[in-house]
Amino acid sequence: MILENIYNQTVTILNKLRRDDSGTGVDEWKKTVIKDAAWYTRSVMTAGGSAAYIGTYHTIDIPYHEEYLDYNDWRELSDKDSHFTISSGDYVILGEVLEDVNANNIISVTKKYGERCCMVKNHRTLPQRFGAKVQVSIEGV
Repeated sequence: MILENIYNQTVTILNKLRRDDSGTGVDEWKKTVIKDAAWYTRSVMTAGGSAAYIGTYHTIDIPYHEEYLDYNDWRELSDKDSHFTISSGDYVILGEVLEDVNANNIISVTKKYGERCCMVKNHRTLPQRFGAKVQVSIEGV
């Protein structure tokens, strides 16, 4: 299999501009569609006491994009629509989200996509060296 064939999935990133940074007093949401991502899902089982819990865990890898910025640089932009970032609390959805997303409908939008939606818990930005293909690796539930 050719490596490029792995990065053929479309994801929508819903970036949260935190209310402290928005100037409006509420969280603002920005949507970015990425057409060359890789989405992996696995089930995770944990045991606690007399119960076992099964959950879904997602990993999303995004190749290098000039539009990617870390949150601190992204929040300073006047035109945030031309760039994206990844932070804990953002959402990534498998597929293209057509709806406009805002503080009033973020919960209903994420529920609509069910298992194809994950909240970012961790992410790491990888340096572009030694032939690395992935710029950002995201882990979420």
